[in-house]
Amino acid sequence: MPEFEKKIEAVVDVTRPAFEGIEEMSTKEVGDLGEALARSFLCDNGLEIAEANWKTPFGEVDIVANDEFGTVFVEVKSRRLLGFSVDEIDMPAPEEAFDEKKFERYAKMAEFYQMVHEECEQIRFDVVGITFLSDRIALISYLVGGIWWGE
Repeated sequence: MPEFEKKIEAVVDVTRPAFEGIEEMSTKEVGDLGEALARSFLCDNGLEIAEANWKTPFGEVDIVANDEFGTVFVEVKSRRLLGFSVDEIDMPAPEEAFDEKKFERYAKMAEFYQMVHEECEQIRFDVVGITFLSDRIALISYLVGGIWWGE
């Protein structure tokens, strides 16, 4: 896993169950909920969402966003650890579930994106990890700037 420029962490604690039914959700539904929460979090942190689930011949980019530095690819990893508190989590964070193969695939998707969007000079790769702890609490880890393409 590459070194990232910075890490932002937040705990989302809402007054009403915003993630109601998460106990019975499929893995795909948890992933979709995580991506929706990530989009909201990214917007709150100054990014503008350009596309969600952008498909290429090499795979899918969860979120394509823009900030003052340019285009950002965001991979979202979500999981459930219901019944745990933030302090009790003793396992790798979801955003750490990356390997070299995943980054190689993102490099191909970045090259393809730059062919389709000729105005795009560089692409930054970020990761958002979301751990749902209950139907109203989620831990968000945002890793910024692991890889840049086109520098």
